[in-house]
Amino acid sequence: MRECGVAVAVAMAVQAPLAAPGEGLDVALYDEMFDLLLERDRGAVPTAVDHAYEKIWKLLMVNGARGARGEQRLSDAALAAQLGVSRTPVRQALDRLAGDGLVRVDPRRGFWTRAFTVGDIHEIYDLRGALESLALRLAAPALDPAELRAELELLHEVRTLLAERPIALFLRRDLRLHNLLIHASGNRRLIRFLATLRGQHGLFQVRDSSYPRRISIALDDHELILRALISGRVDEAAHLLEAHIAHAKAGVLADLFGAAEAPATAAG
Repeated sequence: MRECGVAVAVAMAVQAPLAAPGEGLDVALYDEMFDLLLERDRGAVPTAVDHAYEKIWKLLMVNGARGARGEQRLSDAALAAQLGVSRTPVRQALDRLAGDGLVRVDPRRGFWTRAFTVGDIHEIYDLRGALESLALRLAAPALDPAELRAELELLHEVRTLLAERPIALFLRRDLRLHNLLIHASGNRRLIRFLATLRGQHGLFQVRDSSYPRRISIALDDHELILRALISGRVDEAAHLLEAHIAHAKAGVLADLFGAAEAPATAAG
């Protein structure tokens, strides 16, 4: 069967600058997303390329939250004018973003926004499930039960605010919890690879969190994972984390693609 077509691409006009943060979104959220995922990649003295990469990365996340469809051409000249830098660091930053899977490069037609298919979503979330459960197993001996209990309290705080749809607060807590488990693994390559995957995931995570019940489902999953870790049930926590990421994948497929996970079929 033919794969479902274009899904979540960032909203930019052809040959036009990226849209700036705003429209009711919490601008500081994208700063925090970048810091949590990629701050360790910053040099001691950031270059013009680093500056362009960070700014374009954040603008991609903002526009991803707006949920435009279809690939759009990225103009390095328009981006350079918008960011106040020359075209060379912008092109180098776009090359890096292409390497991270956030934009697409055509040797003859330049840079384009990425459009994700159903197949892409399966790949991103399946990899995340496998790698984050590995990170959790590696991290378990280093995790402080008091810190895990504190995370549980923060989770309950978000739950009390569900009627107010605390999307930005939830996303901050979600990023921090996953970071806690990933970074405690101590595996630098695993941390870096997951940061790249989670950056791709970020292009549609904010938008999907606005759908009814997505936050409450995630909070329920987080609570089960934390309670298993606090009780020392590491294998159970790892399986619960994989299930949590599978739940998130099913939500994105249903909400943003109109697709549903096929029911599991028992082997005969």
